[in-house]
Amino acid sequence: MVNFTKHSRESIDVAELAAFTYRAYSQLPIPFKYGETPEEIAAFLSHPFNCPDFMALARAGNTLLGWAGVYHWTDSQAYFLSWHPLVLPPNPDISQQLVRECIQYTVASGRQRMEVFLMNLTAAYQDYAAQCGAIYQAAGMTRGYEWRFMEADLQQFDVSLRDVPDTMILRPLTEVTNDALWPSYDAAFSHGSDRRYIQQSEATRRESFEDFFSRKVCYDADASLVLFEGATIVGFVKIDIIAEGAYVHGIGVIPAYRRRGLARYILGTSMRRAAANHHQKLLLEVDSENQAALGLYQSLGFQSVKGSVSYIWEK
Repeated sequence: MVNFTKHSRESIDVAELAAFTYRAYSQLPIPFKYGETPEEIAAFLSHPFNCPDFMALARAGNTLLGWAGVYHWTDSQAYFLSWHPLVLPPNPDISQQLVRECIQYTVASGRQRMEVFLMNLTAAYQDYAAQCGAIYQAAGMTRGYEWRFMEADLQQFDVSLRDVPDTMILRPLTEVTNDALWPSYDAAFSHGSDRRYIQQSEATRRESFEDFFSRKVCYDADASLVLFEGATIVGFVKIDIIAEGAYVHGIGVIPAYRRRGLARYILGTSMRRAAANHHQKLLLEVDSENQAALGLYQSLGFQSVKGSVSYIWEK
């Protein structure tokens, strides 16, 4: 008989969970991992920020069979761990129930949505991604969207940029509050081709914006820019600094100012400054069907290197 138990960060056996996770990583074709060794995984699970807020475990007697977990970084949405559940030996019924346990927790926490992203997806992992997708859908989730993960070599960046009218000026993001930026950010993405943003609630949009444009994380202040015309915020870009390199965490232009090359000017200028600050590469993610954005990024030297796909449960 399989028993399912619910856990917080404080009630897990870190060593047991790390050992099981390491074994699962060695046996399952998973391209996105939370550590390469049992020690790294244990350190991840011991960290108060990294460890999931909630975990569901499956056991037969004293034997751990699998687990899954979720984060709740925002008030309206929970995030399911990438490429979870981890179940050995693979068992779709156990996996589906672990997903349902996490959905039940999401509901109990008052959140309206749970989403999982299968990260670092390449052709080699498509079959396993399809297996995971079948588990999510059987547990009550629906398929979301696909993204491309792109990168540009900043040390080889040599692209000409057109000038903008004298009425426009770039200012550092450090001079602009999130409250001032939010209306332009929402206008840019509400009238764009990012399908995930368009179908979100206003509360989730604002929470995601506050997360993406948080000033508490490490970001390149020189390369994070806001374009003004008078008092109007025309466009913006934020460049975070992550382990893999510099990362575009939001680039947009409001609808009334599109088709003037302004997005290319803003991002291109940001790329020059990031290169001057000795970043080796710039990374970003984009909706795989957002042709306008793909064209912009490719014109600035970005190339697709991998992707991701999401699955969503909504109340």
